Amino acid sequence: MKQRNYAIEFFRIMFAVNFLAVHVYMVYPTGYMGLPFQTIYALDNILPFMLFSGFFLMHNFKKQQKYAIDQNIQPGLQAGKYLKARLIGLMPAFLAAQLLGFAVVRMTQKTPLSQWPIALVNHVFEFFGLQVTGLGMGNGFDGVWGAAPRSVQMMNSPMWFISGIFVLGYFVYYLLAKDEHKFIGFIAPLFSIVFYASQFIIDSNPNWFNFRNLGDFGYAESFPHMFAGLSLGCMLHAAVERLKDKQWSRGMRVILTIACAISSLILIYKTWVPVNMPFWGQLITINWASVHLISIIMSFLILLNADGFTKLLNHKIWRVPGSLAFYIYMFHYPIIVICGKVLKVEDLSQMHLLYVVSTVATIAFSYLFMKFNDNVLQPWLKKKPWYSKEQIAASVL
Repeated sequence: MKQRNYAIEFFRIMFAVNFLAVHVYMVYPTGYMGLPFQTIYALDNILPFMLFSGFFLMHNFKKQQKYAIDQNIQPGLQAGKYLKARLIGLMPAFLAAQLLGFAVVRMTQKTPLSQWPIALVNHVFEFFGLQVTGLGMGNGFDGVWGAAPRSVQMMNSPMWFISGIFVLGYFVYYLLAKDEHKFIGFIAPLFSIVFYASQFIIDSNPNWFNFRNLGDFGYAESFPHMFAGLSLGCMLHAAVERLKDKQWSRGMRVILTIACAISSLILIYKTWVPVNMPFWGQLITINWASVHLISIIMSFLILLNADGFTKLLNHKIWRVPGSLAFYIYMFHYPIIVICGKVLKVEDLSQMHLLYVVSTVATIAFSYLFMKFNDNVLQPWLKKKPWYSKEQIAASVL
């Protein structure tokens, strides 16, 4: 059995903990203290998360491909089965995080309890995981999108990414099942180039909360961005599969190690250093598009696992933290707000305290929920409790 590449888990947990920092130092003061931006992060480091997700989507597809062909399972059904597996695996945490976010927003906005039910109904698109499409960004209760800070217009705004795994994951999987070679060889690279080039031309980092118009047709940038990110992850899988068993020369390994180290360190630096920090923020002045390209290079080399820098990071110590990354991502935002209110954070000098406390609280809560999900919820869901006992018995037979 091939050894797991724990370097991937290192970057997963590193980015997840950084999202905590971004939302503490950049978003909390604007959303809950009424202050203008004091700390500004570049917000250009989401692509590796997408690439890793696309890579493992493709890995799942290749595992099921022969069976699907033998059983003549149609592309729509294959994609539906993939979506079902993702829903079962992620939906318990997804719904819990959304409900927690809803309660936090309503309490911080001092919404009367009598209005909670209608507010809950207004957030229905978010509960269905559709916010990546733009559906649910704004509603009848909270107002049109942009009428208030994003942090109070959505239950748990970072969940757009999980929404993207559901919605765009289905479409990418369908296209793979329909014609893998056309998708990998033509559709994915063409779409990615056109999308990123169009964003580059207008100099706009494709953030999830932005909208674009094509005549009368409008769309959320998160939708094509997530499609491009997952598609590129599938392309990386195809490249890694072709190269993973090659015997590299010593010189080539040195080159790969240098390339992986430089690209990784640049990304880590850009991830953690605010762009408005005196001196350090301007030390590496590259735009979002360059960061995205470097992200592709770094992710490919980490996934290939053929260089010394990747092997340096590839330690089992990252296994549990890496498994926690998605839970931390889903729960961190409402927990930051809870900690901020409990600690009565009203001054920028308290931001470091808020970050430490909310990070510890998020990790602890995420770990407990992960164990509960793995040991209680998932075994229960695998029994298909939504069916009658007779139906379950018939399906087994």
